[in-house]
Amino acid sequence: MIEALYERAYLLFQQRRYPQAEQLLNQALTQDPNSISCLHLLAEVNLAQDDPKKANHFIDIAIGLSPSTDLLYATKARIMLDVERYDDAEELLKEAISLNPQEPQNYAMLAHISLSRKRYKEAEQLAEKSLSLDPANLLALNVKSTAQLKQNKKAESEETLKGALGENPEDSYTHTNYGWNKLETGQHKKALEHFKEALRYDPNNSYAQSGMMEALQAKYFVYRWFLKYQFWIGNMAAKYQWYFIIGFYAGTRLLRYVADSVPALEPFLSPIVILLALVALSTWIIGPISKLLFSFNKYAKFLLSKKEKQAVIFTGTCVFTSLSGVAAYFALEDGRFLMVAIAGLILMIPWSMFYLETKPKYMMPLAAGIMTIIASVALFISFTTGNVDNPFVIGFLISFFAFQWFANAVSIKRGNI
Repeated sequence: MIEALYERAYLLFQQRRYPQAEQLLNQALTQDPNSISCLHLLAEVNLAQDDPKKANHFIDIAIGLSPSTDLLYATKARIMLDVERYDDAEELLKEAISLNPQEPQNYAMLAHISLSRKRYKEAEQLAEKSLSLDPANLLALNVKSTAQLKQNKKAESEETLKGALGENPEDSYTHTNYGWNKLETGQHKKALEHFKEALRYDPNNSYAQSGMMEALQAKYFVYRWFLKYQFWIGNMAAKYQWYFIIGFYAGTRLLRYVADSVPALEPFLSPIVILLALVALSTWIIGPISKLLFSFNKYAKFLLSKKEKQAVIFTGTCVFTSLSGVAAYFALEDGRFLMVAIAGLILMIPWSMFYLETKPKYMMPLAAGIMTIIASVALFISFTTGNVDNPFVIGFLISFFAFQWFANAVSIKRGNI
């Protein structure tokens, strides 16, 4: 009787009819509370329903009843990944491997974690170990190809991906991975083809949706340059990202100091300092402006999330404010409207990022809100008293400087697990 309930529940699970599968499994467990297979599948069902807490509860019971079953540890590792407990996931997979060294999927999952943690050589080695046990393992093939690309082994990465597609030409994840590979190597048109294929096989593939949005924006040269920068710095480990950011800032400050201290060098160094400042500013504004333009694309309503659409509205409002300030400045020849234009441009940056998750929560919208209040007070004082050097103007510039470091910290933490 239990076996029949399990088989029906498993079929429903494969059909993604999770509530019905859960109901049958609960029914089976009333007859045999110690059924390892039912407990394991119930954990899988709850994980699929985005309930990692319940999934963890059932998998812990299963592990307690059968502590030598490697599959249970691998499933718990996936639950830990879902709640971003990567250290725990790694330890669980190592335990699974110690229990069953011949299971290729465990090596593939461990390789995927190493890849996410930017340990590219280690990821490639683990993927190769998985493939030595199962040459057709798609996760291992995809991880290996990405790890090879990150190590600048472009030809080998291409061959690995071709092998993955050869194993399953209709695999959405492989097409997605192929798309990101092409995007990183500057082939946005080919990337777009693979993202379209990925979404044809799985319309809910969010990784493919994100890639397609990037590929569509990459038709603009400026955004392609921005993507190259994003990939370049994104491939670095956290400490090297900080080295670059701090080094860029310190280098610019040093050049400015030398230009001020040595008048003979000022005509040569000042343009370089201005150029570096413009490059730094462009890395903040290209993304929001490009997403604003993309929002008019026919695919935007499918690819932009609800919060991204809200961010686009904020971006559009800030851009409109900035352009209005520029227009008023030229029409009325009043420098205070130039302050409005600058404030609008700067405020576009935090408001375009307001939806990014932080710990503690809501730090991004809080930062954007505080900067908006400071800017509003600064402009109010400037327009009512004529004092354009009031303390709130300085406070706004300081808040923008502080926000850049905060946003960099959030971005680096998100990209390094």
